[in-house]
Amino acid sequence: MNKIRITGIIFIVAGLGLTYFLRHTEIYFFSGILLGIGILWTITGKTKRTNSKKN
Repeated sequence: MNKIRITGIIFIVAGLGLTYFLRHTEIYFFSGILLGIGILWTITGKTKRTNSKKN
């Protein structure tokens, strides 16, 4: 596992923790963003797209 995937798992845990312990609508939005980024980073393991041109 690389560092980005570990960070993604940490974001997932933080997002779920915020949703579970805090009961405010603004926190739900922020925790949803954390969960989305965490899932994306856990699956892909990258932070940006790369363009590979094959000639």
